Amino acid sequence: MVESLGGGALLDSVVWESPQSHPPLWEDEIHVWQSHLVADAGTQSLLHSYLSEDENERAARFRLDRDRNKFVTTRGTLRILLARYLQARPKDLMFLLGPEGKPALTAESAGEMLSFNVSHSQDVAVFAFGQNRNIGVDVERVRFDVEYDDIAQHYFSVGEMQSLAKLPRGNRREGFFLCWTRKEAYVKAGGRGLQIALDSFDVNLEPGDPACFLRGVHASWRISSFMVSNEYPVALVYDGAPADLKFFDLGNVRRLQ
Repeated sequence: MVESLGGGALLDSVVWESPQSHPPLWEDEIHVWQSHLVADAGTQSLLHSYLSEDENERAARFRLDRDRNKFVTTRGTLRILLARYLQARPKDLMFLLGPEGKPALTAESAGEMLSFNVSHSQDVAVFAFGQNRNIGVDVERVRFDVEYDDIAQHYFSVGEMQSLAKLPRGNRREGFFLCWTRKEAYVKAGGRGLQIALDSFDVNLEPGDPACFLRGVHASWRISSFMVSNEYPVALVYDGAPADLKFFDLGNVRRLQ
């Protein structure tokens, strides 16, 4: 890991382990799991059975089966991973929402100790877990049907727009998605949602450079950037002391059974 200005790090070569048993989470660690949101009917049924009444109501509101299945798979997988850390039953876990909608475990479910965040894009999900710290994670597939210039003009700061314009044209799309995931991860970590204007702080976006905050962020926040396969940049933001990041590949969710 290469440290950088603004509490950031570029993970040059992330090794995604496939553990045979669930790893313990120590206080100085953050665990990052990747998973593919592909599940057969039996696995979908199992994951569905773990959801709360509220989660099932949310699932029923999706118009497309594809979107409904991704929601059920993501929430069910989250419940299983949390339950394994807490040595609890997935169905028994209870969640609450912060003022801006960030989910957390209730105190009865050890929510004061274990923190988490989730992001998914297309068929890839990323889950991050830590102890006694705020965490945000964001993953996005680099898409070629996105008019990134228009989005950047609406949400990026002046400095970020200038940095994006300085990139060779062939690198700008990647730079956009690096910037977007880093900004989203920070907003999610703080749990303040739209109270944080995306142009009120700066991140770097140059492909290959260590991820870092450049402006408008307290020094207690740290940022890391890495990839899932070659298409999905991921940003992880957390507060507190530097953490030992561990990376695990869940693969297909059928492995959870």
